[in-house]
Amino acid sequence: MQDSRILKLANVLINYSCALKKGEKVLIEAKGIDYMLVNAIVKEVYAVGAYPFVEIYDNRVTRELLMGETEEYAKLKAKYASYRMADMDAYIGIRGGDNSNETADVP
Repeated sequence: MQDSRILKLANVLINYSCALKKGEKVLIEAKGIDYMLVNAIVKEVYAVGAYPFVEIYDNRVTRELLMGETEEYAKLKAKYASYRMADMDAYIGIRGGDNSNETADVP
């Protein structure tokens, strides 16, 4: 059974905070959290006739990517992220995680 607070939060995020309308696009980025909130948000997005674009990140994978990142690679990532963000009507970023020091050793 789904926690009713998750369903309420998803509803508030889509219908109040973002005020998403039919045909609009929302980017949902989730880092270090369980899938249940993301799924609830996706259902709310579909309920209003909008389009969810979801990225789920694992902080352990992010750490490995950052360990080998160069300035050139960082610029490429920023270029593509900028284009993606510019094409969205709304953005929801959710952050969490068990280990807040996962990237503490990244130079």
